[in-house]
Amino acid sequence: TKTAIFLSFLLLLFGHANSESQLNDKEQTVLLKLKQHWQNPPSLSHAEITCTNGLVTQLLLQNKNINQTVPPFICDLKNLTVIDLSYNFISQEFPKALYNCSKLEELDPSQNYFNGTIPVDIHRLSHLHRLNLGANSFYGNIPSSIGQLTELRTLQLFQCAFNGSFPREIGNLFKLESLWLAYKVNMTAAELPSSFTKLKKLKFLWIAASNLNGEIPDTIGEMEALVHLDLSINNLTGKIPSSLFIPKNLSIVYLFRNRLSGEIPRVVEALNIDVIDLSDNKLAGSIPDDFGRLRNMTGWSLFFSQLSGKIPDSIGRLPSLRVLKRTLPPDFGRYSTLVEFQVADNKLEGELPEHLCDKGFNNNLTGELTKSLGNCNGLKIVTVYNNRLSGDIPSGLWTLLNLSVLILSDNSFTGELPQRVARNLSRLEINNNFSGTIPAGVSSWRNLVVFEASNNLFTGTIPRELTSLPNLTTLFLDQNRLSGSLPPDIISWKTLNALNLHRNKISGPIPEKLGNLAGLTELDLSENQLSGQILLQLGLLKLTLLNLSSNHLTGRIPTQFENDAYASSFLDNLALCSNKPSLNINSCNNSDHRITSTNGLVTQLLLQNKNITQTVPPFICDLKNLTVIDLSYNFISQEFPKALYNCSKLEELDLSQNYFNLSNMTRLEQIQHDSSRVAFEFHEVEEA
Repeated sequence: TKTAIFLSFLLLLFGHANSESQLNDKEQTVLLKLKQHWQNPPSLSHAEITCTNGLVTQLLLQNKNINQTVPPFICDLKNLTVIDLSYNFISQEFPKALYNCSKLEELDPSQNYFNGTIPVDIHRLSHLHRLNLGANSFYGNIPSSIGQLTELRTLQLFQCAFNGSFPREIGNLFKLESLWLAYKVNMTAAELPSSFTKLKKLKFLWIAASNLNGEIPDTIGEMEALVHLDLSINNLTGKIPSSLFIPKNLSIVYLFRNRLSGEIPRVVEALNIDVIDLSDNKLAGSIPDDFGRLRNMTGWSLFFSQLSGKIPDSIGRLPSLRVLKRTLPPDFGRYSTLVEFQVADNKLEGELPEHLCDKGFNNNLTGELTKSLGNCNGLKIVTVYNNRLSGDIPSGLWTLLNLSVLILSDNSFTGELPQRVARNLSRLEINNNFSGTIPAGVSSWRNLVVFEASNNLFTGTIPRELTSLPNLTTLFLDQNRLSGSLPPDIISWKTLNALNLHRNKISGPIPEKLGNLAGLTELDLSENQLSGQILLQLGLLKLTLLNLSSNHLTGRIPTQFENDAYASSFLDNLALCSNKPSLNINSCNNSDHRITSTNGLVTQLLLQNKNITQTVPPFICDLKNLTVIDLSYNFISQEFPKALYNCSKLEELDLSQNYFNLSNMTRLEQIQHDSSRVAFEFHEVEEA
């Protein structure tokens, strides 16, 4: 019989296990070796191990903080059918020793740091039903031999660094039901292989942001099982195939941000469609009448297009519409409960329908938002981004009873943030000209998941109360005027995925608790005035985006960041160093480069012969204890940097063998001190 148990590795030390699923001695020995090889992280004691007749068949070790390699002896568990190592910290090339797991059907090492190329003989895992290599650091070509894994039902290769083109042999995987190839920005520009449309059992196709070009194959309508299609954020051209809306099970269609042109197909047989997003293309013509038959449609996006004509009246009777262009149908909002009002990037004409929210009011989407919008208590979603609206936001709009999404970005709204917002508000995007401080009342915004407030005029510090939001996943406060230090005590950001504070005036150290945010994948603190060392804990996070450039950070970067993925992450931090040349910062071990510090304060910058071509920045003197600056033998071209007058303790300055123009230097005495160790050398280029 098959029994699933949560087997504690600690029990294995004493040879104990549940009597109903007692492992034989050999299996226990292998598990004990695994525990020792992986250095027994505490989370391993809750690993899920499935056994059948005393033999291990499944190892489910996701999110167990494993940072050691996959050992060859793992396949001494001869009956393994499933290995799940996802969401760990494993860094190695693809473990070919897994070829010896002769019964393996499911392999998932996703969300790790696996690197190198996928081996060309990967087809030796011939029994695989599911293969997920996504969100790793694999590079090179996807081998054509992957098309020989003919038992595959699921293939997931998303978010890696592959290049080349997609092998047409994937079209030979006739049992495939789910194909994830999205977010491969390094792929060679190429057409979607027509062989993919031969996958008659495929239900889920995701190839977003993968540099696809050319036309969508006309045969895509022959994928009769297709439910979810996402080819968004590519460079696809030509018309949408007339057969696209033929598969009867089709539910989700994402083709946004391409270069598709022509008319929308007139015939729609997929009557179960839920969401269609064709926005940000070059589509023209009118909206087909057949769309009025889609009774299950809840989301429809057509903005940033060139559609014209009247929207069919029947569409006004559909349950929920996202984005409309031209005149709204008169029944819009009458036969359904309006929960979403989105008029972004369109040219709505005439009056809003009299039945909208059961309140009649006229608005041509210019000028200010009417106060009447604050009376639509049934509204859940309001998006009016990228129009020409201005003025203050009606106070009633902030606190609508059922409001969950409010997107006001890219208008000219002004005013300050309220202390209180709608209780159910989960998404707030307000990239405008809002000013003032972030209110302490933000602590009451308990259900907020996304808060994007980029490119405003906010001042003051980031309040500690902002760190108390328990559901926040995205926080963008970049390009404001925020100052002061970051809150050292992060109360509850355990769900935070993305934090962007780029281009503010934030100073002080990076808070230690930021390194404890296990879910953080995107961090941008660039162009601020942060100081101190980079936290070692940041190196343990699974960051897919990191930008700490243009700050005043010091010391050596964590070793986990010493790879090419972070080549631009640390630029313009003069006192940072690394032993990875491709990071374009100073070498920690270079004998002709030293950063000397005393009591944690930088006193000497020796940067001679470092191929520096940029100017000397004013903030160099924020290193208040600098006594020596040596920038000799570089390629710096500028007038004498008078900002050096602010280096009040400077004793030695060497700018020789550069391209300085000293015609503006009239106050040499400003940088001379009582010390007798002033070494001041110049090599000036004569002016023609």
